Amino acid sequence: GQKWPSLKTTFSNNPPDGFYAQPRTSAEAEAAGWELIDSCDGKFLGHRYANPADSSLVLIYDDAGYIAGSQSVIPLQFINSTLLDLAVQPAYQLDRWYYQEAYFATVYFVDPAVICTGGRSVEEWKFQGTGDRLLVQVGGTPDSLLNIPLTRKEAELDPLWFDHCCLNGMGDHWLQYNYEPDQDCFSVLPLQILFHQGVINGFVWQHTAWLPGSRWEHPDGKAFLACIHHPATCLKQLLENPGKSTMHHYFY
Repeated sequence: GQKWPSLKTTFSNNPPDGFYAQPRTSAEAEAAGWELIDSCDGKFLGHRYANPADSSLVLIYDDAGYIAGSQSVIPLQFINSTLLDLAVQPAYQLDRWYYQEAYFATVYFVDPAVICTGGRSVEEWKFQGTGDRLLVQVGGTPDSLLNIPLTRKEAELDPLWFDHCCLNGMGDHWLQYNYEPDQDCFSVLPLQILFHQGVINGFVWQHTAWLPGSRWEHPDGKAFLACIHHPATCLKQLLENPGKSTMHHYFY
């Protein structure tokens, strides 16, 4: 079977809500009503599909139609610009979701070199499934990529990542919060890594905004703080106002 056999989003304690299986081929996406919004435009890799009914997620496919990445979308209208400027965090790129201006946070699951040059082979798809790596775009073009550790061992050796809470059914959450009270919250990558038994099983986007829609998780401020060891002072303030919107993504 495939190494990463699915792409499911939104954690929930109340099934059948949550753990929504996302289409992993462009043909499945089109059949489910997703629409192509851009193709290998130089700013982002791949063929990007949006669901007109839900602005939270954009899915990225390679030339062969296989899943290659995804984007988390934060429409400008929901960002309190008096409290924060998301442009200072390089993981956020300004673009458009249909006619709305929005910030996009982008991850790729496969070798970026193949996405717009033919895509993965059938054999690679059968073996890898959703992908074999996690790369965050941290600049205005896909030349700027941050490699995310795929094992707990790698994360322990990487000075950027710190172990926080392990929650049953969710995974062991690693973040860039470094246990220092005076850390700048906007220097922290808005991504959490999830490990299960020492191996990546997914990731979480965490945005400092209150985003509407049933696909977003809105963690209670107390619960979020309980997950972060020695939280930075600014995190406590931002959890009160404007709050956090998060979305877990799982490869299994």
